[in-house]
Amino acid sequence: MDFELTRSENDEALLSQIDSIKTAENIQVLIPFAKAYLGMFYVIDKEFPEKEKINLLANDALADAIIGGFLSSLNCKKLPSIEKIAHAKVEQKEYAEGYVILAGLDLVAKKSLADINELSFDIVEKAIGFHFSNKSGYHDIWFDYLLAEHKDKIIPAISRYWVAMLKNNATYLPGRNLVLGEQPDIEIIQHCILPLLDNWIHCKAKILAQLLHLAFKYSNVDEFLTVCERVLEDDESLNERTRLYWLATAYLIAPDKYFSHLSAYAGRVKLKIMPLLDFVVLILNDANQINIKFSTKIIIQLLRMIAPVFPPQHHIYGALGALDINSKNIMLMFYYLLCSNDNNVAAELKLLRKARVMKIYSAVIDNLLELIMRKNNEENFSPPDFERYIRTLVKNNCLQGRSNKFDLR
Repeated sequence: MDFELTRSENDEALLSQIDSIKTAENIQVLIPFAKAYLGMFYVIDKEFPEKEKINLLANDALADAIIGGFLSSLNCKKLPSIEKIAHAKVEQKEYAEGYVILAGLDLVAKKSLADINELSFDIVEKAIGFHFSNKSGYHDIWFDYLLAEHKDKIIPAISRYWVAMLKNNATYLPGRNLVLGEQPDIEIIQHCILPLLDNWIHCKAKILAQLLHLAFKYSNVDEFLTVCERVLEDDESLNERTRLYWLATAYLIAPDKYFSHLSAYAGRVKLKIMPLLDFVVLILNDANQINIKFSTKIIIQLLRMIAPVFPPQHHIYGALGALDINSKNIMLMFYYLLCSNDNNVAAELKLLRKARVMKIYSAVIDNLLELIMRKNNEENFSPPDFERYIRTLVKNNCLQGRSNKFDLR
């Protein structure tokens, strides 16, 4: 690229507009320079300092006006709302003036991060929309600063942006790692999790399970149930798996109200019972961190619903020499009863053992009753950990309900 020729052409075309450029009144003219500033032109080395990138394209007077225009854009009153920015993203479009705003914020942040706080909430909110929508590959240090130091400014804007996208039938959310990543932001989860669940109509089952899991940990349980009921009342957009997860969630929150609904829907259909088991165990594994209590009644009801579909199995040959994953998850539910302090566990287990469909688990239940009796009567009794519990069941042939089809017999 001939930068000298480019500067000459820009001077000829733009010097007469220098005043409107400096005030950002002519914001459209600033867009290509903002893209250059943010490193979006492959012909300009990204390692160049940002202002030097502008100097490659304009003489000193024009370059100073452009930098001034970036800063003046932060006072612009005619920018699209964060909802419009989000809607455009869903339609794979963008408001290009967003790059100007991002360049302006970067200039402010590089001078003083604290100066970001002097900007209006309106411009910061829209800038957050542009941060997610106008992808440049540039590192927005002002966003990191607000996320670390001023969540009160950033979280409501993130929520509005995401909800606006979802109301426009988005299937993917920019920045969702703030909720679903390996190191999520707990405060963002607390603020955003229920609005996301309430509006993510086309959420994939895997992501829905993650979101519901987070809601069990970080939401108000009454508000969570309200969202569940609203979704289930208008469930035309749900598929078999997502409807199952919503019903299971409603049941775990309000078991007396939703047990019959979940039982009728899941039936004895293995393709429904299997994901139900996986989902329940996902929540059960965090039993000490969630906003509901897994009562003995809930565990017993779930065992009666799920366990008969998966006879206890133990692979005995080669690499498969381990407990079948479904059997292991069911054993985890039995083990939860062993760890419970509910005085009614033994009585409930005896009733469960009498159920005809639970006959294949008689040995498991008998073993559990023996352990509970020892726990209640022996002062120095220490319950086994889960792995030792499983080894004992295997050793005592309690998991021989059916040989696995992969066993070589």
